[in-house]
Amino acid sequence: MLIQQFRYDNYRLHQLGNNSVFTITLQAGLSAIKTPQCYKEDGSSKNPDCPVCSKSLNKLAQPLPMAHCANSRLVCKISGDVMNENNPPMMLPNGYVYGYNVSVGVNDLLKAKTAVVRI
Repeated sequence: MLIQQFRYDNYRLHQLGNNSVFTITLQAGLSAIKTPQCYKEDGSSKNPDCPVCSKSLNKLAQPLPMAHCANSRLVCKISGDVMNENNPPMMLPNGYVYGYNVSVGVNDLLKAKTAVVRI
């Protein structure tokens, strides 16, 4: 009891928190990259490269605030490539948006299948 009281008073005197620097740094990092996509129920929108989407860190990040992204970027769902000036977004008639490189690949694939069927 006396040891706990000493630690508490020492922390207050030096304006230190009860959490370790590692815990605070981990929470700051998870909060910076946490988005609503990490908590969707369907699981299809989870990014395998996102630490918050992993099961272990997902529970730790749950009480933390979401990140505010002022700048966003489009990522092709099929290829995972970023859509930019080298891979511009292309909207298909069904309303889905994919990268130009994927749409060219699908178009070539469809032409090849059509050619095989005609022979």
